Amino acid sequence: MAFIKHAAIVLLLAALIGASVAGWIILGGRFDVAVSAQLPQPVHDLIHLTRVNAVRREVRDLDARPIDLDDEAVLLGAVRGFESMCADCHQRPGGDPPALARSLNPAPAKLCEAAEKRSVEELFWVTKHGIRMSAMPAWGTTRDDQELWAIATLVARFPNLTAAEYEQMRAAAMAQ
Repeated sequence: MAFIKHAAIVLLLAALIGASVAGWIILGGRFDVAVSAQLPQPVHDLIHLTRVNAVRREVRDLDARPIDLDDEAVLLGAVRGFESMCADCHQRPGGDPPALARSLNPAPAKLCEAAEKRSVEELFWVTKHGIRMSAMPAWGTTRDDQELWAIATLVARFPNLTAAEYEQMRAAAMAQ
């Protein structure tokens, strides 16, 4: 009985100390919320792990509908969609990060790398629903699923595209 009482007191004290520290940080404005400030690496890693696992959980029951980009009209539409919705923040295949991307924190995903690590379903889900507390918008509020699947399918191909190949597709898409 004494052990339980002692354990309860220790837990209560730990909770009070934790609440006091949290209050000191939150109410005292001691957590740097500036975009120009970097998060401590353990916090960054924890947020990244949370985001990756949350997206993977969300796509488990997703009805996958990758688009056939062999149809040139669909391919060029996907390129136009990427250019209008994504290119201001995400670099094109073989390109440099856009100026806007260099001022965002967290930095926008490098899509050639993301496409190697993520499924087309994950790319679609993030494009449709966005990522909270980042600059990634939820395009599903203004665009239909068909267009978003086409863009996600295009991005999934980015690791296999050269800068010249993408630029040729972009020029053709923008000429229409």
